[in-house]
This record gives sequence, C-alpha cells and structure tokens, in this order.
Amino acid sequence: MTKTFINFFCFTMQRLMMLTVLLLGFAVNPVSAIESTRFTDVIKSNGSGDIDLFNPSTNGRVVDGPALEQFRLDNNGQLAFAVDVNEAADGSEKSSSQAVTIDTATLILTIGGTDYTYGVFTTTTRTLLARKGETNRSLYYSLIGDSGSNRITTNSSSDIYASSFDSTLSFDVPDDISGTTAARLLVTLLETNVQLGDPEAFYDFSNGFEDVAIITKVDSDYLNNLGAGQAEAPLVLPAETFDTGTGSRVYYPSQTEFYLAAYEDLFPNKGDYDFNDLVVAYRVYANLDASGLLVSLGGEGYLVARGADFIHDWHLRILLPQSVNGSGQLSLFQPLQTSAYEQSQIEVNSGELDVLVFERARSLWVDTDGNYKFVNTPSDQALKQGHRFSFTVTLDASIDLKQFDEPPFDPYIYVHNTGYEIHLEGKSPVLSYSINTLEGLTSFTDPNGYPFAMILPEDWLIPVELEDLGAAYPDFIDFVSSNGNNHSNWYLNQAPGLTRPLYPSVWKW
Repeated sequence: MTKTFINFFCFTMQRLMMLTVLLLGFAVNPVSAIESTRFTDVIKSNGSGDIDLFNPSTNGRVVDGPALEQFRLDNNGQLAFAVDVNEAADGSEKSSSQAVTIDTATLILTIGGTDYTYGVFTTTTRTLLARKGETNRSLYYSLIGDSGSNRITTNSSSDIYASSFDSTLSFDVPDDISGTTAARLLVTLLETNVQLGDPEAFYDFSNGFEDVAIITKVDSDYLNNLGAGQAEAPLVLPAETFDTGTGSRVYYPSQTEFYLAAYEDLFPNKGDYDFNDLVVAYRVYANLDASGLLVSLGGEGYLVARGADFIHDWHLRILLPQSVNGSGQLSLFQPLQTSAYEQSQIEVNSGELDVLVFERARSLWVDTDGNYKFVNTPSDQALKQGHRFSFTVTLDASIDLKQFDEPPFDPYIYVHNTGYEIHLEGKSPVLSYSINTLEGLTSFTDPNGYPFAMILPEDWLIPVELEDLGAAYPDFIDFVSSNGNNHSNWYLNQAPGLTRPLYPSVWKW
C-alpha cells in the first residue's frame, strides 16, 4: 500500500473544496447523453459577459431546459462552467500563469414565464484584492489558468477535449430546471487597483476575451485537478476562505465538516481490525491578515469512539517553516460542558507544533452510565458524546499560506502498552522513545497493505466492536488488494447491522 491511504481523503491547500467534491460528493452519473459544450457568447475584453446558454457554438449541439437539468443532475445539484482565461502575458502575468477575478456572477433561468435568479457561486480559488480606487482588500473568487492548450479529458466528444479551458465556475441550483425556456449567465470581472502592484496587477483583466462552456462533472473534476497556473499565481487561497472582518480564515476540511481519524491499535499486528480502537474528529483553521499572510492558527474536535483496552495518547502535529515559533493554549471540555476543565500552554518550536490533545484516553473517557469498558463501539450501548478540545496558536512571524502544512496534517496515536506510535501511511515516527524510532520502522501498513490509521469522511460509520472492517465494509478488501485502484468509495457499502449509527449529529455538540 502506498500513500493512497493518507491521501484518500486529504485536502491539498489549493484543493480544500475539491476533496469535498471528489471524495464526499461522489455520485453515480445519472446521465450519459450530455457533453461539455462551448457557447458562442464570451466574456468580453471590457470584463463583462452576457452568455446565452441556449446558443452553443458547436454545430449539432442542443442546450435547452432538459439538457440543463441533465447537467445539473450530473454535477450533484450544480451547473458548472469552464472558463478559458485569456490574459495579456505581461508584468507578473505570463503564459504559464494568468488570472482574472469575478466581481459578480448570476444565472437567470426563465421557467413558466418567470425569471429565477441563482447567485450562489464558487470557483476553486479565492484571493484578497483591493477594488479600483480603494486600498482595503476583500475576498474575491478568482479564475486562474495558463496559455496551454490540448487539455485531454476522457471523452473526445467534449468541447473541453483538446481545448485551452482552465478554470471552473459553479452555481448551486437546488431546483428542477427542465422547464427552462431561456437561460443567461451574467459575469462581471473585477477592476482591481493595479497601482498597488501584485496581487492586484496579477488578478486584473487586461486582454480578454474569455470563452465559456457548460461542462459535465467528469470535465469539472478534470479541470479542478489540473489547477492550471495556480502554482505560480500569487496569494492563491482555497475557495472556502471566510472574511472575519479584520482578515480571513481558511478551514480544513471546511467550516462545517471535520476529518475523522480512525485507528487500529495492535500495530504492527492486524488484530481484530475493527478500526474503532480510537476515533477522533478534528478540523484546523488558519487565520490570515489583510495581506493574506498566515498569522495564527487553531483547531477543534471531539472524541468520537474508544473501543480498546490499550491506553492511547492522541496527538495532532502540524508543520510550519523551521524558522517559525509561536505559543498558544489548549482547552479541554467535558461532554456537553461549555467551560474548560483543563487548559495548558502549547508551543511551536522551530516550525513544529505537536499538540498532545487527549492523554491516556482510556482513563479519560469512560461510560459511567452503563457496565461497558468501551464507549460507542458495543452494539447494545447507548451512544454518548465525547470530550471536546480547542486550541489557538499565535506565530511570532507571518508566513505565506503556501508554507503551511498539507492537510489533513499528522494526527497520530502513541500506544502505551506496546510502545508504538501509529501514523497515516507516508508519515514518519516522531517520538524519540517509541519502538518505531528505536528500531527504524517507517511504514504504518502491514505486509498485505492494510493501514492502521486512516482519514475518513465525518459521516463514516464505525464497525461494531470486534467486527472486522472488511466484514462491515465488504468492498474494503478489494480496495486494499488493488492498491486503492478499485472501490475507492468502499466506505459507502455497509453490511447490514455491522456498523454503529454514530452520525455527526451524535458527537457534534
């Protein structure tokens, strides 16, 4: 087993939303007749576009109400568009990286003689910019690309095939739109204060025109994965970056969701492999100043399940540039309590933040209402809320967000009974006293590729105590044996009665 397991549900910095789309938002494509289609209308060089969605530029293509509904269903309740970023390659923009910024974007669909307006949209990236004539920066969605062409997707019938389309623009459309009789996409690009230099000079519109196409989910995923031009663009922020009034905040995995870290603690032996020995939900956020530099960070999370006799410490380790130091505070809360029962100082030392969050979880969290030695794993046990944690850390120097650690970071456990630490595959042991370090062990899978730590979506349901993960989720075995190539959505296929209904509504409080 390679890094498949640690990257299985990971979000890269530029792909904070893509993880949600690719791994939490999978769906079987309900239609096959539609293909991505370019429009005749474009976003003009003056920064405005009025695109008639019923006017495709490709001969023989028809876009009408039923087709729009097919595109919406294919994209899981969204209409997705591709944009060919076509800017002048001068100044900080160049052929390998160029961008424009969206000021406003609106869909207007006419159904039964009534105009319905949809204005909730997103791209895969945002940035902090000052509007023309202003110096204060605000968050805007951006479209980044390059002058490359010949994008090759899986379907040669798509207008994205062998094209120069770069970036995507998606709208939430929760309604059935098959009765649409007219459809327009209105886009206005932002006039930035180019006198400030970058990033404003980079994200202005200076050339045009920008072609637009309506696209399938396959092509949307392709372009989002491609990330054309993003590596060289300044101040690239994930789409889910939020304005805080004094700056902005980026959440990992998102403002409303958590990573779920699950462990099998008998490493390096497979054991009962019920993968519920310790389950912890967590998320991390980065606070940015008005210039988009990271100045502080924090996180929060919950104990979700504990199905082990062994004693574990749960750590969350986050790496920063080695020159960076900082300090902050960790707070722990008893279930359903709003006042912390314990607070402790935490520090960033030479770029490393290693927070020992839950120490000796076996004695920390017990079922005081029933005669159970585990919590939330026996099939007949009432489900319970676990301890909550939160932490904040202020850095002694601001850094570029690109220097921040890759999510989902390094959540790991130390097993007191065996002396082993257990990380996601691809990570390294870090404790000087662990057997892993003393014996030079660097892998966290068994000889057959089975992992001992995984990151899963927050609504994944844990196996019942002593039920093998492969029995609770039958597709998991093929997923492992194929090195992650088959059944990547194995966690959807549950065997009846072998998992606990431990939904986020239970453990989030």
